[in-house]
Amino acid sequence: MTPSKYKVMLVGYFGLGALECSFNTAFIDIGCEVSCFDISSLVQTNCRFGRAGQIFNRFVPVDAWVRKANREMVLEARRFMPDVLVVFGQNPVQAGALAQIRSMMALKTVYIWPDTLVNLSAPMISVLPLYDLVATYSNSTVPLFERLGAKKVKWVPLAADTKMHSVPDNPQNTAAGSIADIAFIGQWRPERERAVSAILQAYPNIDLKIWGPDWGRRCKGKPGVLKCWQGRPLYAQEFATTVALSKINLNIIDDTNYPAANMRFFEISCSGGLQACSQCPEMEGEFKHGETVFYYKTLEELTDMVHSLLQNDSLRKNVAQKANKIVLGKHTYIHRVTQILDLLFGC
Repeated sequence: MTPSKYKVMLVGYFGLGALECSFNTAFIDIGCEVSCFDISSLVQTNCRFGRAGQIFNRFVPVDAWVRKANREMVLEARRFMPDVLVVFGQNPVQAGALAQIRSMMALKTVYIWPDTLVNLSAPMISVLPLYDLVATYSNSTVPLFERLGAKKVKWVPLAADTKMHSVPDNPQNTAAGSIADIAFIGQWRPERERAVSAILQAYPNIDLKIWGPDWGRRCKGKPGVLKCWQGRPLYAQEFATTVALSKINLNIIDDTNYPAANMRFFEISCSGGLQACSQCPEMEGEFKHGETVFYYKTLEELTDMVHSLLQNDSLRKNVAQKANKIVLGKHTYIHRVTQILDLLFGC
């Protein structure tokens, strides 16, 4: 069967910027018929007691509300009759519901894991034996998923969405930058605050801008950092334009994601930006330091690096262009969905 004849059901969360949306686009682009089932939002809809119930369920999932959403998932699978069912990350798919789907039809099931194993809960682990393929973002986690009961586990890194994060058509003097000397786009994390603070301490007058959630709440009483925060996140083409028109883009990977690459690793290069990245051993063999990305191990290395890079427009431009070429050639979500179908069907 050619990819254009596969029916693919995606189960996850389909909000703005979600990984599921990128996979949806990629499966459609290669010719698959796709059904998206937003189980996360449906669970929230099922919550009783209004907003209070929704907040409670996020921290203490109520089985009855989750099971009701899983029942709807089973019914949608029966209606759509997919060849492939793909479940994403922390979405609350229950073992019984997936087993019921498998008892009703012949299909392949895939679990895409894009996160630190810290977030892999007992209910998610219980479903692992029912998947034909677990596609994990980190090569280091492959043997661990096998020990937890998964039958077939392969390294399928995160990637770039060329429709969501394309290089702007006419960026104005990208190498020189027109939005920020240094940009960071992402949620607050303690390691990220430390990196930003180190740069501000070394260069108090530097043009550093931050976009993302939680910075205002977490950095109260820290006026230097708060002055850099733009008060909101960035998505899609606005994200891409900001990356392309900033001289340096920080990618401070969550410490618990080590040694793997996060989504931002590919998004920055896809958008045409220059990336200064914390250690990422799983990608450092292909994306070499000084050729396609600049890595740092310590905050002292980071501050020295950004000072040097800001003085060299041509180097920043050349490195960003080389990274963009590699990402577009090997690391888009079309590459990933093609890999997944090949692992399932040998197509």
